[in-house]
Amino acid sequence: MPTNLDSNNYIFKDREDASNKLLEILPRKLMIKEDWLLLSLASGAVPLSEMISKEFNLEHDLLCMAAIFAPNNDECQIAKVSELQEIVIDQNLVDSFEITLDYIYGEADRKYQDELLNNQYQYRKSLPLTSIKDRSILLVDEGCETGLRAVCAIKSVLAHGAKKVSLATPIIADDLFHQLDMMLDDIYTNHKIKDFIEVNYYYENLEKIKKKDVKKILEKSKHYVPFKGEK
Repeated sequence: MPTNLDSNNYIFKDREDASNKLLEILPRKLMIKEDWLLLSLASGAVPLSEMISKEFNLEHDLLCMAAIFAPNNDECQIAKVSELQEIVIDQNLVDSFEITLDYIYGEADRKYQDELLNNQYQYRKSLPLTSIKDRSILLVDEGCETGLRAVCAIKSVLAHGAKKVSLATPIIADDLFHQLDMMLDDIYTNHKIKDFIEVNYYYENLEKIKKKDVKKILEKSKHYVPFKGEK
């Protein structure tokens, strides 16, 4: 059972430390038996997915997503769009700023064309996402703060036929845990945190991973589905 935690200090040293902690609570036998597919929800989650996949001998892929920001404010995220063209909107923010759906869908299309297709090329050589139909999916992230990314991923994989969807994240906001718990089969987390600050706060070292470094991890991986045929 995850521990409720109020903390003013870091919890994890780095992504490797967080991965090792996650490995301790994941249902190894069930995951192997049902041949779960791991999906990273961001480039920062790729090292976690790779470590888990290597330990359990399971496949993983990267679900590309892009943030949609409020007009004239590139720090206020109002929606998320996935490469499967599913969109999740923060309705409270949209209503507060009186942002139109035309703007959101227009931005979603622009993000898909300019950002997501490029990421598909960079990380998957333009191959489609690994088939998720009738599979048990484990969404992997380094931390869950607002839920837009997680909800967008949940909506995307369910719309494309996933049989079961669970989430693995070392840390998650306590209120978000209870919201997502109603949408998922299971949530595997080491810490539910009240008064969540931001993901970086709970890691001693959580540097942003450059695209070239993500590509190196994926190209060397024996478990990353898009490149398995090249090994």
